[in-house]
Amino acid sequence: MAMVRRMPGSPAIGTYDIAPGGDFVDELDDIPRVITVCGRHKERENQDLQGEYVRITNFHGRPAYRKPGTRTCIRYWSIADRWLIDREGLQESDTCNAYAEQGGARHPACEDLVWRVWESRHKQHVRDPEMLVTACPASIQIIGRASGRENFALNGTYKLIGLHQGRVAYQKEGEKHAIRYWALGDRWLLDLEGLRDVDVCNAYADAHGSLHPGTAGLAWHVWDSVRNKHVLDSTLQSIVAPAVVELVGREPPKENVSMNGTYFLVGLFCGRPAYMKADSSGHAIRYWPREDRWLIDLDGLRDIDLCNAYAEAIPGLEHPGDLSLVWHVWETSRGRHLTDPAVRTFVAPHWVTISGRDPYKENAAVNGKYHLIDVVEGKPAYKKEDCDHVIRYWPSEDRWVIDLEAGLHGGDIANAYADAKGADNPGNTELLWYVWETSRGCHVADEDIIAEGEEMALVDWSKVPSACKQMDIHQGLC
Repeated sequence: MAMVRRMPGSPAIGTYDIAPGGDFVDELDDIPRVITVCGRHKERENQDLQGEYVRITNFHGRPAYRKPGTRTCIRYWSIADRWLIDREGLQESDTCNAYAEQGGARHPACEDLVWRVWESRHKQHVRDPEMLVTACPASIQIIGRASGRENFALNGTYKLIGLHQGRVAYQKEGEKHAIRYWALGDRWLLDLEGLRDVDVCNAYADAHGSLHPGTAGLAWHVWDSVRNKHVLDSTLQSIVAPAVVELVGREPPKENVSMNGTYFLVGLFCGRPAYMKADSSGHAIRYWPREDRWLIDLDGLRDIDLCNAYAEAIPGLEHPGDLSLVWHVWETSRGRHLTDPAVRTFVAPHWVTISGRDPYKENAAVNGKYHLIDVVEGKPAYKKEDCDHVIRYWPSEDRWVIDLEAGLHGGDIANAYADAKGADNPGNTELLWYVWETSRGCHVADEDIIAEGEEMALVDWSKVPSACKQMDIHQGLC
């Protein structure tokens, strides 16, 4: 049997680190919470500095950011008036992997900053004009082009990759398909042939000076070969929102248990992203502007305040996938909605796959595919389909735990653990896992273990009759 032991305590919280659940006060409310580093060529040294960074505290009088799952941070160094990217975290040192002259920027996500990145063969930081730190969204969802129509392939998730003609550019993973800016015409172009310096495209929208292609209100015109021109497609939308929102926690025998499940982005409804299940049930999560609420409506997208559950919207949060929302669910016996703290909506991988543990080593059973089942200790929890092996969060040490023995309520007992370092879910390839080894009497780092998150596949809504009907009825209703 695989041995399991109590985890050692975490290292002491550093002077400038934020403990789990910590917060800070700042009078500047226009500082971005999340920023993205991109544009560094994948073959160059320090390319792995790229990714999303989340604000954690203030350092030297400026906001500081950390890449979830790592110690890598972006911090201000007041002595030299520079922004630094540093793998070693928040430290009192000018040593760094990349830097940019501050130039009066109150935060590092200013696209005018020019970054210099350390290159060992040159033994110095080398200017990289392609590298970018930006507050523009890390991904854009293109949805609404009907299946079977020309240029249906435009639909999908596009991820931020850098700059093109002075504005941010996006591309599908593993595809040439791109969203790029065309400066001469002040237009955003959807181009299945990728990042080109031509005005040929599959679809376009007049930018009107917008900073990114997920700006609300863009009108997309799609190429129609029969008519030999681009034609307005009012159903095609570019949206900044997660593609999937998970809903868990409503337990039988309570009413409205069927609201649990996976909801997929279907479009905009009343000016906010709307989500529906893909099983033809019609179950939806939609925004109700008159009372500034998110509604769970098992009867779909309706222009009415009737619902099975609601949560008060949170200022600045443009979608319903957030664990901080408090849901109130209808109880017929009481004739009103009652708060159910167990009901949670959030964004997380639907599956997490653990791989890389040598099959001949102790606790090799940590390998495998885990599926999302619940929220435990305020974070998503995962379980294997055929046994009680779980991945869960342990807040007192800010760690993700793999427990092969005690399930979701095993406390700090673990077969393996990884310090979360801000990672909101365990499907993060940056995490370093420590596995119990009886011969050593402790958990030992295993750098071969990789935890990868996997999302549900995007939905072709033209093949879901209930969704098509509701979106047709309510197109432009709000």
